[in-house]
Amino acid sequence: MSDTERLRDIAYAAKAHWGYDRERVRAWADSIDLDDGRILFVEDDVAWASIVPQGDVCVLEDMWVDPPAMGRGVGTRLFRLAAEHARGLGASRLEWEAEPNAVGFYEKMGGRHIGERMSSWGRMLSLMGVDLTPR
Repeated sequence: MSDTERLRDIAYAAKAHWGYDRERVRAWADSIDLDDGRILFVEDDVAWASIVPQGDVCVLEDMWVDPPAMGRGVGTRLFRLAAEHARGLGASRLEWEAEPNAVGFYEKMGGRHIGERMSSWGRMLSLMGVDLTPR
């Protein structure tokens, strides 16, 4: 299995874990383009995230944890790694669209709600962000 296939499988497993239609989730996961310029982070071959620099903001484009690894601190380490990298790129904020089932996790990471938007799947997504400036 290629690295790209493994990362897509992690994304598939994480999203399917929340009860979404498996065929739709598989088609979505298979369409993820990891060669589009995003900066990729992988944690212990069980989780991955990506950020996209956009001026003084970095967008957390993806963050997926394989369900057996959930609740073991992997996501926390990965989020902190992505935030530190964004800060190192000069970003003052990290922003993202939160999967509804992950909002609580992101709140624990210091994320705050900054808006909402309707997803292509017909779900209302919370737009969240965290300040990266030194305190």
